[in-house]
Amino acid sequence: MPHKISGFLAQSVSFVTTEVGFVLGDIACPTGACFSLRQTTNRGASWTSVLPPPAALGESNYSEGPELHFADALDGWAYGATLWSTHDGAKQWREVNLGGTVFAMASGGGEVYALVEPCGSASACSASGGLYRSPVGQDSWTEVPGVSGRFVAGGYGLVVEDHSVFVSIANPKPELLASSDGIHFVSLSVPCASAMDNGIGPFTIEAIAASDPSDMSVLCVGTPSMGGEAERAYLSRDGGHAFQSLPDPAVGFGGELAMPNPTTLLLAGGLPSGSWVYRNSASNGSWSKSIEFSDQGVGLSDLAFVDPSHGEFVHGPASLALSFLNLPNPPSGLGEVYLTNDGGSDWYALNIPA
Repeated sequence: MPHKISGFLAQSVSFVTTEVGFVLGDIACPTGACFSLRQTTNRGASWTSVLPPPAALGESNYSEGPELHFADALDGWAYGATLWSTHDGAKQWREVNLGGTVFAMASGGGEVYALVEPCGSASACSASGGLYRSPVGQDSWTEVPGVSGRFVAGGYGLVVEDHSVFVSIANPKPELLASSDGIHFVSLSVPCASAMDNGIGPFTIEAIAASDPSDMSVLCVGTPSMGGEAERAYLSRDGGHAFQSLPDPAVGFGGELAMPNPTTLLLAGGLPSGSWVYRNSASNGSWSKSIEFSDQGVGLSDLAFVDPSHGEFVHGPASLALSFLNLPNPPSGLGEVYLTNDGGSDWYALNIPA
């Protein structure tokens, strides 16, 4: 049955300045759903269509769909089961082979980084993954030995702030790695490694975020249950060498973490009934909902900030939303990009024409 796509259904968003951003998504076409890539130079007031990478969303076997990352207005990557790069603002795309599925990308200090898992996400895998880096304006990738070989299939995170790089690993054991130059990594103490919660079991790292090389945060989660999962949030002021605990978020199933400034954290989470973004200001230490959706738990993705005030996320990314659109009463507002101009206190949806 063809999907009921109307308009533009966003999959992934990447802003490089407060004004310039790219959105990868789906539009209706004779084959059902086809890639489309849009660019804005005025923070979503208007959009132009640019050349998407030459692959369809449905052709990816990456479980959460392809993602988009731009380092600047010229250099960008579409990644997942395959990796495509552009160095001319999406006028041309080139396929790059890093030997597996790319699960995370981030850039800073003139370099771009990619976490690669050789086996993809379709089944259990014992092969170890790797971290690769390249100058942003080139396809000149080299493997980083300090991280490669330390993780297998499972959760991990990648954050780059200027020349500093943080990597979190969940399997085979929780690890937190840091580098001040993107090449030489050291192991940091994992704040949740020994946490237990009334029989729920040990905690592992779910997500990491940073606002600068010194101020970073870690979200740890326990064993999931029908009512969600136990969560612990930690904050560091010295690049991850020492942590202080924050009040438990209690957001259901937490996923993505963002840190627009040293005193503010945002966490995307939800339950089968809905999705939301929680915000924590270190001035009072409490968590509060900044936006909520009654969307049957479709979820949010690409929660990120380009400066302390300006951020974005995708509500119901296309790869997940497509399975909901043929329901008798599908949730509304799927595949929409949301922006904030005040550090995540308030959000508004963009209108991206098909």
